[in-house]
Amino acid sequence: MAAREAELLSIGQIAARTRLTPKALRIYDRTGLMRPATVDRWSGYRRYSQEQVPTGRLVGLLRGADLSLSEIRSVLSELAAGAEGASARLEVVLDGIERDHQGRRLLIRHVQSILRKEADSMFEIKTRAVPARRLMSIQRRRHGDQTDAFAAEARAAFRAHLGGLEPTGPFTLIFHGPVNDHDDGPLEAAQGGPPEIGPTDLIGIRTEAAHIEAYTTITRREWAYPAILAAYDAVACSPEVAQHPGSSLSCREVYLAEPGSVGGEDPICDVSFPLGD
Repeated sequence: MAAREAELLSIGQIAARTRLTPKALRIYDRTGLMRPATVDRWSGYRRYSQEQVPTGRLVGLLRGADLSLSEIRSVLSELAAGAEGASARLEVVLDGIERDHQGRRLLIRHVQSILRKEADSMFEIKTRAVPARRLMSIQRRRHGDQTDAFAAEARAAFRAHLGGLEPTGPFTLIFHGPVNDHDDGPLEAAQGGPPEIGPTDLIGIRTEAAHIEAYTTITRREWAYPAILAAYDAVACSPEVAQHPGSSLSCREVYLAEPGSVGGEDPICDVSFPLGD
């Protein structure tokens, strides 16, 4: 037992060997990312095994690459089953980083066009007439990181409710308020439904008035956050919307395809703003 205790490292010793700070190690203990081998029940002193040194070094390197704690946790979980799984997980993370980088670049290019008072050539703004529509509707309060899951659940609910019947309009996400890290909408999923489709406990039925809307069609690459902010800004600040403000209808994303079915340069949805009278 004494020999085993002698092999353990203090928090200062493992900090020196892994280039992690004691403060970071305490955080990783509290979050379950890297728990000590033992904690003295009286003093609270943390001690780590020699085998945890490589893990600590890996955590430090991945934090240096700006991975989140949840991303690192998923890599360590895969590593427990083998290096190949952990490497594959990092490939997924790299793909996400690249998409985020492209999205930031597109958004910043849009801001540059605003600063230079240039026309933004990335987004072509059009208008169209939308007839009155009978819509299946699910409305919820959701934050930005919950939007994709809500959309997937609503799509599945609409498909099940249609029971093989064809929808009479595209799947649409309607933003009745800001949706981001702090604001939760409300957010509405809607899709045209035939007359024989009625409401359920989950799905409401409503009619939306005929209207004119300004819109731009965006690709899968432009749809990814934060790039999509540029598309929203381009339509919201377009002459078409400026000349017809005050619509009682909310801005929306009108889907041309499901996100998982298209590539980066394929059209995925229209970012649309109904126009006032």
